Amino acid sequence: MLPPSLVTLVAFVHTSHAFLSLGAPAQVPLSAAPTGSVSVAGLGQPSLGGSRSKSAITPEISAYVADLLKDRYVPGLSVGVVRVDGDSVVTEFGAWGNMIEDGNATTPETLFSIGSCSKAFLVSAVGILMDDFAHGRNVTALPPAVSEFTWDTKVLDLLPGDWALDDVWATEKANVRDILTHVSGLTRLHDFSWLHHDSPLYLVQRMRYLKHKYELREKWNYNNLMYITASQIVSTYSGKPFTAFVKERIFDVLNMTSTTYRWDEAEDSQLFSHAWSGSERRRIPYFFAGEELSAFIAGAGGVISSAADMTKWLAMLLHGGVNPYTNRTVVPRSVFDEMTSAHSIVIGQPVKPLTSLTGYGMGWLRTSFLGHDTISHGGGLPGFLTDVTFLPEHGLGIATFTNSDGPHYAQVEVPLRIIEDYLDLEHTVGVPQYSRPDDSLLARSISYPSSQSVDCAIAAFPVLPIEVYAGIYHNPGYENFTLCTTTTGHDDCQRILSDWAAVSPDGFLDPDVLYGASPHHVLYSHLKMERVCSGDGYESFTLTPVTLYPRGYGQDETPFAYTGLTPPEGVEVQCDVLAHWETVFGCGLMNSEEGRRGTGESIRERADVWFLKIWDIWAA
Repeated sequence: MLPPSLVTLVAFVHTSHAFLSLGAPAQVPLSAAPTGSVSVAGLGQPSLGGSRSKSAITPEISAYVADLLKDRYVPGLSVGVVRVDGDSVVTEFGAWGNMIEDGNATTPETLFSIGSCSKAFLVSAVGILMDDFAHGRNVTALPPAVSEFTWDTKVLDLLPGDWALDDVWATEKANVRDILTHVSGLTRLHDFSWLHHDSPLYLVQRMRYLKHKYELREKWNYNNLMYITASQIVSTYSGKPFTAFVKERIFDVLNMTSTTYRWDEAEDSQLFSHAWSGSERRRIPYFFAGEELSAFIAGAGGVISSAADMTKWLAMLLHGGVNPYTNRTVVPRSVFDEMTSAHSIVIGQPVKPLTSLTGYGMGWLRTSFLGHDTISHGGGLPGFLTDVTFLPEHGLGIATFTNSDGPHYAQVEVPLRIIEDYLDLEHTVGVPQYSRPDDSLLARSISYPSSQSVDCAIAAFPVLPIEVYAGIYHNPGYENFTLCTTTTGHDDCQRILSDWAAVSPDGFLDPDVLYGASPHHVLYSHLKMERVCSGDGYESFTLTPVTLYPRGYGQDETPFAYTGLTPPEGVEVQCDVLAHWETVFGCGLMNSEEGRRGTGESIRERADVWFLKIWDIWAA
């Protein structure tokens, strides 16, 4: 059995590239659900017969999963396994634990958010649309300057007037393949710019205000914004909403009858699992509820599906893009090959004895596990973690779903254990001794610096009174947030302080801390800034973004703060100040990811994101 450090590395390969990855597991009473083999015919598909004698979900696997969930406090887990061998398709399903607070058991039909496992659907849709244009089936025309729609087509040519980045060369040269292989130069830090009233088009129009960390094609760096951009391309040139195109060309063709992008449809089915925060061990809402947000996140992470439906998707992939039940091509072979071939290097060295080097195609990671070619992708939204893995040479596919946002690694360790047992491999990935870690999966997929970039020992005394920082701050890519102190009397600040007091021990608020809110943002509702040190013309703070539930959520009405997306040590902020006039010009997020640091003489030039102070609440 591997030590926990190597288990963590394997989990990184599978899941650190998820749409979002979050907290630690929730403690909820578990009720064991039956597990075993279920025929395809039992789930609305004709059985193709030819069942292999060997099972993938065995009593040993079932016991392993039950122990793993109990030890790690995961409320519910569902697994679908499909095996394709010529004209034979065999499916097996396992389900453990609960799907809702009231204790209803998880089943193969339980719906989960699959997060970034949605990216493969987006890439498939782009490829299908390209094939339509190549064969004259398109219903809209390309711009006059564009002769063909391929992976090499420039994004600027497809979205003229809307597409622009802060780097001129990247704006002009980025093509479809670049944005889907995560080499655009933008980082996932800018996920924090998402707004409740966002749309794919509005995001594309705001990206010109988001700073690049790298040059185009310089480095692989996971980015969700580009997959949202690609969904806008599909909507523009298919003549229908992206979600409708995927439903018509993929979900319906594969008879994935329960799979949807719409939160309300999932809720109405009464099959949609509740979501739990691992970091707080509390139930949390689905973060992308509502028609606008469902459409916004669709391309990057919006699919809601089940083990029963995802085995149909995997069977098609194992059959080279052809639906094995109908012999109908769903994903053209050239598209399948393009998206599963590695274009970017994610991990350039093997992790012996587990994996080879790891590459990224489009919506898929490709590596070897114990010498066996493996194609996979992880997914996570607040309250959910998912993994989809298939081994083409063995005709084996596994989809694993959990309703807690970790980091419990159950969604990774379960499919790896199934692979080990099914292929008669030595057990290398087991259940390590588990205790709730201090970091989050988001923090592992974004490497935050371990300390401030300034020497805090040189200037320990505040330059300005804390009240001077109260106000509204603006960035055109992120819009606004508000900061208050405990003495700020403005009505908006009183509401903000009331929310913070509700989740604070004994209602205590520190008079030396800035408490804020950003109600328009999706991934956090509130923030606080704690002063670290000061220097000549600046003060340095630690920023902590959280989502507050001052009235609790679900059956538990106790107030709490959701920290599943909170970096373990916060984010460094430096504010540009003029001490003599007690003036704050603005504040910047500094060095928010490991990598190239910002350059320039001013804080504004060096900042990853610069927020201009546009209103002084303290002086109002």
